Amino acid sequence: MLNRDIYQLDPLQNRLANNGVAEVKDDLSVQALNTLRYELETFVCDGEYAKGMDLILGSYLRNLTTDHEQPGVWISGFFGSGKSHLAKMLRTLWVDQRFPDGVSARHIARLPESVSDHLKELSNQAQRYGGLHAASGTLGAGANNNVRLALLGILFKSAGLPEQYHLARFVLWLKHKGYLDLVRQRVEEEGENWERELDDLFVSPIIARALLESDPTLAGDVKGVRVLLKEQFPQVTDVTNEQMVKAIYDALQRDGKFPLSLIVLDEVQQYVGTDAERAYLVQEVVETCCKHKAFGNRLLFVATGQNALSGMPNLQRLMGRFQVTVMLKDTDVESVIRKVILQKKESARAELQAVLTRQLGEISRHLRGTKVEYHQDDEKVMLADYPVLPVRRRFWERVLRIVDTTGTVSQLRNQLKVIHEAAKATAEYELGHVVPGDFIYGQIAPNLLQTGVISRESYDNIAHLSAGDADQQLQSRLLALILLIGKLPTDPVADCGVRATAEMLSDLLVEDLNHGKDELRARVPGQLEALARHGHVMAMQTAAGVEYRLQTQESAQWYDTFRQQEADLRGNLQRVDNQRVDLLHAFIKKQLGQVRLSQGVSNVARPITPCFDSELPKDAAQKIYLWVQDGWSTSEASFHAEARGANPDLPTIYLFIPARNRSELTNAIIAQKAADLTLELRGVPSTEAGTDARKAMETRLRDADKQVELLLKEILAGVQVLQAGGAEAQGTSVAACIEKAAQASMVRLFREFDLADNVHWGKVYDRARKDGGQNALEALGYNGEPEKQPVCAAILKFIGAAKKGSEIRDTFSAAPYGWPQDAIDGALFALVAAGVLRASDSADKPLGAQSLDRQKLTQTTFRPETITIRPVDLIKVRGLLNAVGVTCQPNEEQQKLPELISLARTLHNAAGGDAPAPARPDASLIDAIAKESGNSQLKLVIDHKDELKPLLDAWRAQGDKLQQRRNDWQLLQTLLRLSKGLAFHDKLHTEVEAIKANRSLLAEPSPLESLIDSTIGQLREAINHHVKACQTEYGLRLNELEADSHWQQLDAARRQLILERRQLAELPAVSLASREDVIDSLESCSLEQWSDRTASLAARFESARQEAVKLLQPQVQHVALPKRTFENEAQLRQWLAEVEASLLAKLAEGPVMV
Repeated sequence: MLNRDIYQLDPLQNRLANNGVAEVKDDLSVQALNTLRYELETFVCDGEYAKGMDLILGSYLRNLTTDHEQPGVWISGFFGSGKSHLAKMLRTLWVDQRFPDGVSARHIARLPESVSDHLKELSNQAQRYGGLHAASGTLGAGANNNVRLALLGILFKSAGLPEQYHLARFVLWLKHKGYLDLVRQRVEEEGENWERELDDLFVSPIIARALLESDPTLAGDVKGVRVLLKEQFPQVTDVTNEQMVKAIYDALQRDGKFPLSLIVLDEVQQYVGTDAERAYLVQEVVETCCKHKAFGNRLLFVATGQNALSGMPNLQRLMGRFQVTVMLKDTDVESVIRKVILQKKESARAELQAVLTRQLGEISRHLRGTKVEYHQDDEKVMLADYPVLPVRRRFWERVLRIVDTTGTVSQLRNQLKVIHEAAKATAEYELGHVVPGDFIYGQIAPNLLQTGVISRESYDNIAHLSAGDADQQLQSRLLALILLIGKLPTDPVADCGVRATAEMLSDLLVEDLNHGKDELRARVPGQLEALARHGHVMAMQTAAGVEYRLQTQESAQWYDTFRQQEADLRGNLQRVDNQRVDLLHAFIKKQLGQVRLSQGVSNVARPITPCFDSELPKDAAQKIYLWVQDGWSTSEASFHAEARGANPDLPTIYLFIPARNRSELTNAIIAQKAADLTLELRGVPSTEAGTDARKAMETRLRDADKQVELLLKEILAGVQVLQAGGAEAQGTSVAACIEKAAQASMVRLFREFDLADNVHWGKVYDRARKDGGQNALEALGYNGEPEKQPVCAAILKFIGAAKKGSEIRDTFSAAPYGWPQDAIDGALFALVAAGVLRASDSADKPLGAQSLDRQKLTQTTFRPETITIRPVDLIKVRGLLNAVGVTCQPNEEQQKLPELISLARTLHNAAGGDAPAPARPDASLIDAIAKESGNSQLKLVIDHKDELKPLLDAWRAQGDKLQQRRNDWQLLQTLLRLSKGLAFHDKLHTEVEAIKANRSLLAEPSPLESLIDSTIGQLREAINHHVKACQTEYGLRLNELEADSHWQQLDAARRQLILERRQLAELPAVSLASREDVIDSLESCSLEQWSDRTASLAARFESARQEAVKLLQPQVQHVALPKRTFENEAQLRQWLAEVEASLLAKLAEGPVMV
């Protein structure tokens, strides 16, 4: 039985009427209808296609009977998944397209029952409205990318109207007036084509004459009709939303009813692209149409795009409009292919299944060990996919993802074509003859050459060999497969494991499962050697065996460079050893980076320091070292002897890397380094061949990286981790072993850690800072004396006579303590707050627990406290504090002393100051108290408590009095400034300077009051003198103005307005009752300004008089002469007579200007 005999449709006779390409447009030509009928006959309406149809129609019908607007539909899927095909079928089935033989679309396509029921309901509903209508097309196909005009063009065409807006409006107007048939008849009677004549609307004499015949009142002649048409139906570059809605309604309505309408917009995503403006316009147009009451909820928009709406930022704005989504998948494409191209006759299934079952051993060995190898599920689809084997189909998919940069080959239409060609190619062969793996090359090679994926040299070599004898043809096929495999990625994530070895190449080349398999496999190695001899390929030893790579002149040069670098490295093995050491050390550091070591409930981080030296550092007893040794520099026996002979208390961790795979690792590192150096030396080529050569070298580098990594894993699987003394640490990984050993080393190193391991030391610090009493350690649950708490006792013992904070921290954070910093700081603050320790800064200034800055603790000196304070003394201190205004509760005495000192300094500063204030009083007692700290400070306050309160009271009273006198002093300074230039200024200045020199601001009686009062009186007299002079001048000038004849001719309102504009209506009132009034008056208008104001009155009143004169002068009239063109003398004389009459009439009213 031949392969062609097993198909429902013989591939040699079956043809793809549309070449697999579904075009969504309204084309009803004979050829288009034939293609449409073929697409309906082969439409596979199941899977996502059926779900999509059911979802779209069901949603539309549900919303049709409600008040909800119709949500748009978005059909998405990968490039070529059949989006356009589904949309085209929906459009065709919507209107139930009829064909010339009377058969309709719904009777041709094989549809699920649910979809058929929806379509029947759609037709039933259409009888209530204006029938059914559908339009389809792409927005980018017309109207210069204007969305509204493009949409109207699609709808006009679907309604049999011209696509251009102005022409469609003209035809609709003809229909409305009843002129269309007559005008069209006249055009055709003249032997012209109606559509072509419409394109010449504005210049067509035939249409103009026909319109005059239809309605003689339109214009006087043909020329007038043309002008009318151009004015009434102008060409436009855009329309408004309302114009668009009206045009849609006019084009589609039937007897005043709007039909159930579908609008399919194909490739909307491709049209929108990255243009946010286009996305907005699409959203606006669809939203306008869906919400407009003219269409009710009878208008449905369906759009297509590669991505889901949420997948691209520019499409997300459309989500609100297109709420119904249909996503097509790979399985839908496979289903279409199996039903349209590869569907088998039921009578042939048994024989085909027998052949496949018999050859299952051969099929299952293909590409074994790769990610595309045979698996048991393949048996479910093997018969349906025949003659394409599942392993090869997966290999093709991997290749196409990489080489099909344009996405054209991966499209449903092209997959249909490729599979159709594959079925035709194997049709005349016996059953069991399958499509070889290299078949895909012949289908995609021209596209790969055009897009630059393969070089011209490689393309020509394969083509040249394919025209030769049998051996050369096999070589051509091998070259094609080697080229495709060479394009596959080899990085760990994307690597499918397929390599161009003789075994895998043979797996892909087998065509006849029944005969000749072994002979083909035997021929392949010889032909690969022949290709290598002729310089077409190069053989490489890799982890997968002998691989073959495409060789070009350029790649040969790269290969020579690689070999030279290999030779150089083998001649200098020290470089290789250094690289090995770096790799091993990097791995250990990476493992060490995974270890997170912390101690106790306090979670104190403990660092592990790696050491790769031949000897341990001198501070090995103070840190946790990971001492790394390897079998290349020392023996395993020496390593064990060193670890066992070490002090068991030593925290050092011993790690040994065995020297396994010595030569293999050296070779892999040489290959890795040589490939890396080759890439660096050769750089980035500019030719296609050079690019291919670089990619091949990059692949070689990746393979070498993988080999090095594999060998390192084998070596490091034998890593040993010991502790000082020889105890071995066990774990599931190197990091786990290190962590286990480190836990034990941590306990060895910080053996005193448990003493301070408490998470509440931070609270101790907070309480000591805020409360300042002896109860801070209660946060630990400790109620005894602070100096006896174990941590505090250890710190006190270390401090001795005195220690800096840095010394204390360094000692107790290091071995054997390793205490948390919160514990060290909390204990210090608690001891200071309890009066057990005294703290002082770098200037030996005493610090309390509240004033001590934790950030400066390292610079602080701590000493034991020697003075004891009795409770009765604390009561006295508390009484003093409250008496002077510092609120103090029991156990707050020490904490409140800084507030007492601060208050005293504030009062001291306020009690004196710069001249004329007296000097500040003596504050030596306050300074002495501030220098002390702790109990010494309390003792000094107790000793002088009877002096402190009277002293502070006196300072407070003097400060209050000084503040009041300072206010008077500021007033006197202001008066001195304002009196400058007056006769008494010098005398006043002398008195002010005397007060300042004598610092007599607080003298009794006050020297300020009499000076202020006398100065205010003298200033008041001066102001009154200037005001009276101004008033006298004002009255004189006002009387002169009122006596002027011109002024008297103006009405009162006009006179008042003129005076107000010049601030002459009245003089401003002046109040001098208080000190503040006198000062404010001079600040707003000085004595010099009063003199200027008086002097300006004459000019200002004269200005008022001049304005009155100007207002009484007659107004000039401006007359424009009429414009005229003169052809003779008579016309000129007539114009002159008219102008003379006009000017004379105007002159009677006043002056004239022309």
